[in-house]
Amino acid sequence: MGGGASGGHERVRVRILGLYFLTLVILAIMGFHRYVMVWLYFRHKDKKAFPLRCLPSCLRVTVQLPIFNEMYVIDRLLESVTQVRYPKDRLEIQILDDSTDETTAIASRAVEHYRERGFDIHYLHRSDRTGYKAGALDAGLRAATGEFVFIFDADFVARPTS
Repeated sequence: MGGGASGGHERVRVRILGLYFLTLVILAIMGFHRYVMVWLYFRHKDKKAFPLRCLPSCLRVTVQLPIFNEMYVIDRLLESVTQVRYPKDRLEIQILDDSTDETTAIASRAVEHYRERGFDIHYLHRSDRTGYKAGALDAGLRAATGEFVFIFDADFVARPTS
């Protein structure tokens, strides 16, 4: 009887040692990975990444801005979107407005301002809010000319590019 209990303890010890060894192997792999990452950092730290220039065949992009009663943020939103570094002739901006307040007048003035600055910007106002935001996006998509569509909410602020 004593041999059976001793054999059970031995199996537990072997399993614990196996788990310990597996843990050591995983930690060694993680340590080696860390070493490689630090080595790559020091090897490439002086190289600067530059965005690729847009080829003449850049795809046309439509930026959809669905808004509803956003009179306090519409100017900031448009300023941010118009600062995106992309060729103006390949960028279409759609303001999809379902507003019922002064946002409509503010957005209309902003559209004229940016149109004068050479942006392809369109103002689409719906008085029937069928489908709410999804309905506005669908209506804008039907008029969109871009091959790609980006959708930014009213609280979006793009990072300034240098």
